[in-house]
Amino acid sequence: MKTDSKTLAEILKLHAQYVKEVEFSGIKPLSMEIYKTNSHNFVRWIQDEFHPGKKLRKAALS
Repeated sequence: MKTDSKTLAEILKLHAQYVKEVEFSGIKPLSMEIYKTNSHNFVRWIQDEFHPGKKLRKAALS
């Protein structure tokens, strides 16, 4: 994990608020999904659960 558990708890709380704001923002559905997916991947990256480009690197090695 890239941070301590107290900071992560705050990040998760703020991310949930962010997702709610995005959902009620009135933006188009595709844009909404992009905002939510990218922010979720950022939180996963903080937790060491996501590595940018990992799928691409696997495909290149195959």
